[in-house]
Amino acid sequence: MRTFFVESASAWLITLCSWFCLWVISYYFVNDAELAILFFPFALRLGLTLHTAKKYWPSIYSAEWLLAISLATLMSQPQWLTVLAASVSSIPVALLATRFYQGAQWQRLSVQALAIVVCACINIVAVGSHTDSLSFVGLVSITGGLMLVPTCYLIWNYLFQSTWRPLTSNLIHHPFELTVKPILLFVTLFAISISLQIGLPEELRRFAPFCLAIPIILLAFRYGWQGALLGTLLNSCALIAARSGVSQIEITDLLLSISAQSLTGILLGMAVQRQRDLNQQLRTELNRNKNLSKQLVQAEESVRKDIARELHDEIGQNITAIRTQASIIKRVSNPELSVGCANTIESLSLNVYDTTKGLLTRLRPKTLDDLDAISAIRQMVREMEFEQLGIQVELTINGHTETELSDVMAVTLFRLCQEALNNVLKYAKANHVSIVITMETAINLRIRDNGVGFRLEDSQKGFGLKGMQERVQALGGKLTIRSQMDEGDHSHGTTIDAHLPLK
Repeated sequence: MRTFFVESASAWLITLCSWFCLWVISYYFVNDAELAILFFPFALRLGLTLHTAKKYWPSIYSAEWLLAISLATLMSQPQWLTVLAASVSSIPVALLATRFYQGAQWQRLSVQALAIVVCACINIVAVGSHTDSLSFVGLVSITGGLMLVPTCYLIWNYLFQSTWRPLTSNLIHHPFELTVKPILLFVTLFAISISLQIGLPEELRRFAPFCLAIPIILLAFRYGWQGALLGTLLNSCALIAARSGVSQIEITDLLLSISAQSLTGILLGMAVQRQRDLNQQLRTELNRNKNLSKQLVQAEESVRKDIARELHDEIGQNITAIRTQASIIKRVSNPELSVGCANTIESLSLNVYDTTKGLLTRLRPKTLDDLDAISAIRQMVREMEFEQLGIQVELTINGHTETELSDVMAVTLFRLCQEALNNVLKYAKANHVSIVITMETAINLRIRDNGVGFRLEDSQKGFGLKGMQERVQALGGKLTIRSQMDEGDHSHGTTIDAHLPLK
């Protein structure tokens, strides 16, 4: 509780100081004390409420209400208290916005834009009774929101969405390095912006806003939407600092210029950031495909090696033994010895047949050529003789069982079940296995056993589960493995969930 009071008091003091400083800057710019409240201070409050926990909102709003009442009292302008109504009316807007303020960047920025527009309309209604230009009130509110609300998002994104290095002794081996180039770039661009606003001749002054697009483009290209937003802030500071006119027409022109460049910068930055994200995803997919290709070659060579060993050790030796027994039969005339050799030849022939059949099954299950995928899985369960081992296997098929699967999909589904059931036989020590296949718009496979479980980090050491993961990913699906080791917990066992899209 004590910590909460300290944090609330700190939030109240920071909001109080920031709000008043921004009001002074706004008053210098718009030359109207009441409109100055609607400019930067209200935008700051909206940005803070969107990015802070609701338990700190009383500190933020109380600081704003205290300053609004104090300014109205000191300047003997009781009509300014209408801004309190606008502030109170913004609370439901902020509450509703926070419900949808999540997810991707575009969703967050869309919620920001909608909240800014709604709050601007509230400001128009609140102060419209004693203000002549309602459109100017809306322009002031929207411009301030476009400048400060995304800035609050930028700071929040940097503080809470970035990966920070933990404060451990390892930091000793990572000395702090100050990156000078970005700072010099910001300072240089800011100086150029100020120079363009002040140093251009009067006849070229109208072209200054076009020159301000240069830093926005450069920073957007270099740093994405964060850089574009910084560029718009630099330009806005330059426009405000270099303001020479005091008429409402000139102020309106500057506000329109600031709003236009803020929107342009944010949208341009989002487009650049989106392109970078797509390029990064493409690089990730290319690297994954490259790794899959390497593993495919390794798997192919491993299968060839295993087949060559089986042919040499099993079939080759058996054939040699058959030839030996046949030559004995040719050389001797003892009927009993001939019968014994014939029995040996028969046994060796069966061994060759079984070994060959096993090799062919590993290469391509014949049941997939004769039966559909579901029937082939049922046949595989019977051939693995779980009942003789005391293991109950329950196979359930849901959905559109008549769905015709492609050859690749059928093989993948069969191999997933085969690998999982082989692992159950080898390692799980289970007495019950459940296989549920749901065929609708996609194929969902769930294989669950009540075995001893395993550590998920150990699954990456072998090729079985890793091969299952790669098969599913190659078809654009998703594989999830959950396992609870037997440590006296009734929920021990392993669950494998596979999602395979049909298209």
